[in-house]
Amino acid sequence: MHERGAHAGGRRRSFYDEALGMPIDSGNYLILPSWRSTIRTLDAIGARAQWREAETGDIAFADMASGERWNLRPNAGRLPWWVLLESRRAPRTFAKDYLQIAKLRGAAENARIADIAPSGGPAAERLWRPFTLAALNMEPARASARLARALLEETFIGGGRGARMMFPVGEFARAFVEPALKHLRKRGVTIRFERNLRALDFADDRVAALDFDHDRVDLAPEDSLILAVPPWAASALVPGLVAPDAFTATVTAHFAAPAPPHAPRVLGVVNGPIPWLFCYPDRISVSVRDAGALLDEPREKLAAEYWRAVAGLTGLSDAMPAWRLIRQKRAAFAATPEQDALRPDCETGWRNLRLAGAYVQNGLPESMEGAVRSGEVAAAKTAERF
Repeated sequence: MHERGAHAGGRRRSFYDEALGMPIDSGNYLILPSWRSTIRTLDAIGARAQWREAETGDIAFADMASGERWNLRPNAGRLPWWVLLESRRAPRTFAKDYLQIAKLRGAAENARIADIAPSGGPAAERLWRPFTLAALNMEPARASARLARALLEETFIGGGRGARMMFPVGEFARAFVEPALKHLRKRGVTIRFERNLRALDFADDRVAALDFDHDRVDLAPEDSLILAVPPWAASALVPGLVAPDAFTATVTAHFAAPAPPHAPRVLGVVNGPIPWLFCYPDRISVSVRDAGALLDEPREKLAAEYWRAVAGLTGLSDAMPAWRLIRQKRAAFAATPEQDALRPDCETGWRNLRLAGAYVQNGLPESMEGAVRSGEVAAAKTAERF
């Protein structure tokens, strides 16, 4: 295994932050019990104990404009009877607003969520927009209805329990990356870091060699290659490859302030500068999706704005603690119908080359599950040759 960086995990990385005095992740990473490929991988690498599943599927919300607070409370079974109970829905929403989600099934391939969802009102603010930002990393006006449908169907195929959030016990690296590396090494896999792949050499219908910065690796006729790099890197390496070329940004802010005892683990925020707030024993974090307009904003300005929102939502002091802001310009491929149509298949025109990564067509929007699943498919396709 050749890795370009000095560490494994790609954009999902953990590191010790001197300003905060603690280890943090580059984002707020969680998984769902319905993510079959991810759960299988955790079991295979012996890391299942590093994750904790929420006791319920409840999701807490707060409206910063009205001051209202509520919990969405899906039931665990396959029949979604919870939408019939006002106490389980967002205020001023109705059962028909939730049942309207079924229209995603009949949506055309080029349809956007905005073609189905209401353009305003409580259902738009308190249901559709939070879901679209969380699941597709973008606003409903541009997001693909097909990708939303696929994600919802897979999440709830076994009932509401499939949507219960699972969080790493510690950092993401300790809960996933390090166990995966240990698993590979125990099986004799050689892992080489800081290996920048500059080019692939092709001969007839196969990849013949890998050209790195300082050396070259020739491939024997029986060797296979799985290329698990971002879409822009894959497009530069593989002639004629069509892949997504538009992306959405994410801004994550970590604050060195323990969450109050009463604070929910995850809080959805309506009518505020932050859509999601995450509470940890030693810090509070926020994630802002579809954040391209914020990439040039001063870091200090964003941190101060986010902390004012955090303090107002949690009751903590207005005095801002130590903080760290992380901006990812290309956090995910843009989940639009046009970009979804550009996603390549795992197979390529070369018999020993396959692609892996969340951008490879797997029916899901950018997600950890999509990335892991693409790896499973690529490995299975490769194994068929032997």
